[in-house]
Amino acid sequence: MPNNRIIYSLQQVAMKCDGGSTYFPVHGVQSVASNSAFNLNQAYELGQISLYENIEDIPDVQMTINKLLDGYVPVYCLATMRATTPTLSDRANQKCVANLSVYSESLTSAKGTPLAQAEASGLVVSSVRYNFPDNGNFTEEVTLVGNDRVWKGDTRILNTTDSAWANSLGITGYFNGNDGPIGVGGVNRRQHLALSPAASVTTVDTNGSLLDPDCTILPQDIAGIGVSGTNDLNSSYRAHLASISVSANLNRENLTELGRKAPYFRAFKPPVEITTEISITATSGDFTSATQGGILSNAAGGCGSDSGNLSDRTIRIATCEGLRIYCGLKNKMASSNFGNGDTGGGQATVSYTYRTFNDLTVMHSGEPSLSTETLATTDTLWATGSAWLLN
Repeated sequence: MPNNRIIYSLQQVAMKCDGGSTYFPVHGVQSVASNSAFNLNQAYELGQISLYENIEDIPDVQMTINKLLDGYVPVYCLATMRATTPTLSDRANQKCVANLSVYSESLTSAKGTPLAQAEASGLVVSSVRYNFPDNGNFTEEVTLVGNDRVWKGDTRILNTTDSAWANSLGITGYFNGNDGPIGVGGVNRRQHLALSPAASVTTVDTNGSLLDPDCTILPQDIAGIGVSGTNDLNSSYRAHLASISVSANLNRENLTELGRKAPYFRAFKPPVEITTEISITATSGDFTSATQGGILSNAAGGCGSDSGNLSDRTIRIATCEGLRIYCGLKNKMASSNFGNGDTGGGQATVSYTYRTFNDLTVMHSGEPSLSTETLATTDTLWATGSAWLLN
């Protein structure tokens, strides 16, 4: 019998490579939304006001998953596990299959045979966002897009290929009521942002930022951030970080060809903007000076004298549970905003927005092995992580 309702304990999300055989359950999922949009094009003709034909194009399928950062593999890494490098351009070309299962409301966890199951194939990452607030859990939100989704057992499917797909054996439940986080610190929160650099790391990059892939490195423009990009919590002059977010939208487009209705690929459109937003509790001001002549200008004048108000900055994010994000060397401040601190008793804050393009390297210590598609504590990419996080 169908459920009277569906609540969080009755849903399960699992993913695998497109064409792969091994499903991985997604742990720590907070919400999942899946939809299909049917694209219709209208044709009219002289002689009548009614439609000549309502032409159906290919459907757009979308799935958005919000997940805790808890030591288990992030959705972005699961969706792109066949990438041979962790860079944006390589991960963006990988396809995956996502399975959403619904279980009977008589159960206390998602186990056994599902009551209903939807499987979307040929999915690619459309957007990704990581949130690190000072009052809440660290989370990841990924949107996947494609053109195929089938509910298992849908008897309305008449074509031979999709009918066989709809009636093929689905996956069973992975959860037995005793699941929990596995990362250092469990579900990561504000105290789990890695801010302490290794004592052995003393070299810096071309921006003067410390070359430590396991430490959060932020732009030196931010009031309280040190000259090497670190935030020393033992210093009286430090940044009181309130939140950080990193996001990217891959701007997918269908690549089509004559003789075929379906697209042969859903490509991302570079340049891809990478946005990092950093908010701090203000203790003095935002210390963002800007003049029309440029505060970094060469006073001597002449050719090359106008170097503007901004410098390239390095951004890295590291968490205790295993996530590493590297936004490259060419992040520049797009805006800074000083506000709040009103008569209602609110604290004054400063928010900084940084932008770069095409540089987003994301890795996790528990990523699936590229060769066997089995979860590994340390896989090939992670073992050589410094090469990718410090280029």
